[in-house]
Amino acid sequence: MPETVSSLERARAQALLLLKFRPRSESELRRRLTSKRVDPAVLDSLLVELKKKDLVNDEKFARYFAGERMASKPMSRRALVMDLKAKGVSSDVALQAVGQSVGEQDEFQTARELALRRVAHLKGVGKEALQRRLAGFLARRGFSSEVVYKVVREVGGRSSVRSSTGSERTGESGHGEPVEP
Repeated sequence: MPETVSSLERARAQALLLLKFRPRSESELRRRLTSKRVDPAVLDSLLVELKKKDLVNDEKFARYFAGERMASKPMSRRALVMDLKAKGVSSDVALQAVGQSVGEQDEFQTARELALRRVAHLKGVGKEALQRRLAGFLARRGFSSEVVYKVVREVGGRSSVRSSTGSERTGESGHGEPVEP
């Protein structure tokens, strides 16, 4: 019995150290502790104990993760749900957390804000390259092709780009007329 107690204490210390840095899903904590060779029976009893103390709670973790991710690395709802599922959170819990975190925020507006920030880093890039890079960037953030297309046409079409002659254009001809994208 002393062996089980000491392995439980060791596992508890490892779990608390992991939880000290940030909340974790039950699945994530299980994976991490399994990789540290914690006995499955000890791990099961430890997770029951941590859930009773509300130190492991997938709903709270999902809300925390969704809020932090949208603040630090905005992305589509779909990509955020996929990230939560990869962390071991159930689909229902992930959808609910994303709904609470993102609320009624418009995906087009989120993608547009991201694209405008990205354009600032892409000065001096040709129009086609700019549009291609913006489309790839937004697609990697999980936005639908419809949203990507609309944002790239709006942001990539009116931003200041260099023409083949080296002069700078702002989306208008020299006579104040719009230039076709």
